[in-house]
Amino acid sequence: MKRVLRVRDGLAITVGMVIGAGILRTPGLIADYLGNGWLILGVWVLGGIVAALSTLVLAEMTTALPKAGGKYVYAREAYGPVAGFVAGWSEVLVSRAFSGAIKAVAIAEYLIILVGSGSVRILAAGVVVGYVIIHMGGLKVGTTVQNVTTLIKVIVLAAIAAAGIAAGDGSGLVAAPTVERASLLGFALAYQSVAFAYYGWEDAAKMAEEIRDPGRAIPRILIGGAAAVAILYLMVNTAYLAALTPDEMAGSELVARDAVQGVFGETAATFVVIASLMILVSSLNVNFLGMPRVAFALARSGLAPKAFRHVSPRGTPVAGLLLVGAVILALASTAALEFLIQFMMLVAISVDLMVLSAFFRLRKTQPDLDRPIRVPGGAWTAGCTIVLYVLILGIIVGTQPWLAVGGVTILGGLAVAGAITARHSNA
Repeated sequence: MKRVLRVRDGLAITVGMVIGAGILRTPGLIADYLGNGWLILGVWVLGGIVAALSTLVLAEMTTALPKAGGKYVYAREAYGPVAGFVAGWSEVLVSRAFSGAIKAVAIAEYLIILVGSGSVRILAAGVVVGYVIIHMGGLKVGTTVQNVTTLIKVIVLAAIAAAGIAAGDGSGLVAAPTVERASLLGFALAYQSVAFAYYGWEDAAKMAEEIRDPGRAIPRILIGGAAAVAILYLMVNTAYLAALTPDEMAGSELVARDAVQGVFGETAATFVVIASLMILVSSLNVNFLGMPRVAFALARSGLAPKAFRHVSPRGTPVAGLLLVGAVILALASTAALEFLIQFMMLVAISVDLMVLSAFFRLRKTQPDLDRPIRVPGGAWTAGCTIVLYVLILGIIVGTQPWLAVGGVTILGGLAVAGAITARHSNA
């Protein structure tokens, strides 16, 4: 891999990955789950805190081990090839594949809002095929698309936030709460949606091997990207609640459109739909940038077929890209957006708990490893992060046991496959 990515490229990747279907598609779900403006803002704040703490812990591991593959690398270094296999393949086949499918479905939904008709499944499939073709063109094409579309999405979201806050009457923050919705299950479902919206805070780590001066650049990318996203999310949700009540938001496919339409009319609402499509285009692009590189890293360590090690002269891991496209295509064809979010986040939070705990293992087993950045507060900060993950995961499992069964089945299957693969590959 060539070190060609700058800090601005990494920030564009981070912000581009995180800001997408989550902030556009989940506010209506979250309003339906919680039914109160202050609870809605509270769960977004909690998501930002968890993302910030996780970023600090991950930044130390990423700068110490600046290799392609991201979280897979830290799990493997800390716990061995089986843990690495589970972390890497769960991301390729579940976390990122599911998020890519969710974005493709959302793009299809918004195209239908614009034109008035169409099939979500067919349009989503067309979107996925289009991305595979774009990324066959190489890394430069992919990052150029990312930089341009990320700038557009930040400007658009900031404009929506400013308009809603300036013109709204704060109805969502003064409306009486709908008590029956404020349950533990409601919190769990809302947090899964918020966690999905923040997911990708660590995505630039997958491309650490391609970032110039990683010891200095990676902390700026990870921490700066997470902070920018959290601020923007709180602004946007405050704007939504300034213009709409939770009941008006509940169930909406695009709350941003409803908020702007109520204040500025139909033309502005149409503009928001178009802008939302551009935001999703940017966000989905990062799935196709990052995921093939995880497959590349797995193959380089003997935990995936050798074909995934091939990188085209233009910098594209071709086999990984084709696999990513096929998996996302299959998931997008279900069009089951809400289930995809819930299942994806159960698996992702479980795997992230293991990966972040690698912080302690690496400090113990590799104390002399060069760490250009160290976590402020050290073990205390990392420990608080782990406790938050355990509590959140416990609530999700306790309120959605049927989902937990599916998650255990997937992760257990990956662990068995990892053990078999590691034995045969001597990884």
